[in-house]
Amino acid sequence: MAGLYVHVPFCHRKCLYCNFFSVNYDNVLADKYIDALIKHAVKFKDEKIDSVYIGGGTPSVLSLGQIRRLLEVLNEVFDLSRVQEFTFELNPESVSKEKLCILRKLGVNRLSIGLQSVEDKSLKFLGRAHDFRTFCSTYDTAREENFDNINIDLLYGLPEQTLKDWKKVLKETLLFNSEHLSLYPLSIEEHTSFYRNKTVICGDIQRDMYDYGAEMLAAKGYGHYEISNWAKRNRESFHNTNYWRNFEYVGIGAGAAGYLKRNRYKNIEDVNMYISLLENDCSTEFENECIDDKLYETETIILGLRLLNEGLDTRCFNSPEKYNILLECLKNKMLEIKNGKVKLVKECVFIFNQIVSKFV
Repeated sequence: MAGLYVHVPFCHRKCLYCNFFSVNYDNVLADKYIDALIKHAVKFKDEKIDSVYIGGGTPSVLSLGQIRRLLEVLNEVFDLSRVQEFTFELNPESVSKEKLCILRKLGVNRLSIGLQSVEDKSLKFLGRAHDFRTFCSTYDTAREENFDNINIDLLYGLPEQTLKDWKKVLKETLLFNSEHLSLYPLSIEEHTSFYRNKTVICGDIQRDMYDYGAEMLAAKGYGHYEISNWAKRNRESFHNTNYWRNFEYVGIGAGAAGYLKRNRYKNIEDVNMYISLLENDCSTEFENECIDDKLYETETIILGLRLLNEGLDTRCFNSPEKYNILLECLKNKMLEIKNGKVKLVKECVFIFNQIVSKFV
């Protein structure tokens, strides 16, 4: 079984912190893109799919007709009867009751909503196109359409944001009682407006915000199952968890990555070229890598240690080199063994990259 990831690269405008592949929405181009997605999907029609994730970009900027057509075709091309989780990403300003209705009707059972902040000044600073009131309306409408599995994304550690500000953001967000929360520290990435403007963030305050968030969410019954993700019982993201388990997934769409039969590929990050290649029945892959046993072991460790509760079986460290590094990390109290599983010590979350770099 494999997950299916569909990349919709369109946005109304790019957020100032975003370095994901995206382009401005154009109705005519989007129609052509969906035609290309359909042709791409057919190439993988024999894969057995157990989860679907439509991400972006901002998939919800597609028109009602485009969303309907995309979902109908996915249901026709793939046997989705075994799908446990079907997620659709959306931004509040680009959603309508009609769009939510068609999503629900055509199999979507989980929404991931980009809130980022409850404070309008912060949303404006980030370059978001919605305000908090719009989010509230969208969330209420989603509940009216019987969506009972909703994730909310938040960003923390913004310049000049205080711990008091962050506490307010969390307090107000928790009032929505969503099933899942993803908390990400703001990072300044190359090729973003923030990078070009030399925006500065403070790592120390981000650490304090993270610790407070983990404490507060635990008190409200959310399990901290992955470094940046919290969920109510049995509401962990099935699709994303399988990424961290190093399981297989199909990736369709410009810029999407896939991983099948120990082969990892990435599609070209150019919408027009992606469309043209599929129109001419050519491969869309511009990167392709065969994962040998050594790299597979390394990636299994790096990904699996993100799962704070699940951890990794000690047999995943099967080479002498990796096992010796494990012993070193256990000695230095960076990793621990609980119930037979190797797990990241939660106090070491903020040095996670330093820890896993030892295994590379």
